Amino acid sequence: MRSFSSWKDMQVGDTITFYRTFTEGDVSNFIGVTGDFNPIHLDPRAATLCGFKDRVIPGLLTGSMITHAGGTLLPEPYPATKMSFKFLAPVYIGETICARVTVKEKDPQKNKLTLQIICTNQQNKVVLEGEVSGKIIPIKGQT
Repeated sequence: MRSFSSWKDMQVGDTITFYRTFTEGDVSNFIGVTGDFNPIHLDPRAATLCGFKDRVIPGLLTGSMITHAGGTLLPEPYPATKMSFKFLAPVYIGETICARVTVKEKDPQKNKLTLQIICTNQQNKVVLEGEVSGKIIPIKGQT
């Protein structure tokens, strides 16, 4: 499934899967915007001295994949009210990450929605688990 079809039709357990390959440009832009100048993101030598095989992309850059699901793959606006992440393994520049986003909870009376994300790398190792909660806000005038 490439996107959720509609808020009304979404059910607990519905899942979408998408992929993203993180580039040098992604890391540079993210670091520039956030100011996360951690040496493991910038310096290959520092990263290897810390036990990584190469520079590590910022964890929240991987976590930002859930904003793609909330901001692009949902049919209505979905501002987040809460996000949480578990960073389980490093992600390196050039890796393609698979994001599997599942509807965990849906409350139609309050328009509340909770999505779960599990990200895996090309070796099928889980690199991130996360969750986002928010409220679906219908656009006025649209049915």
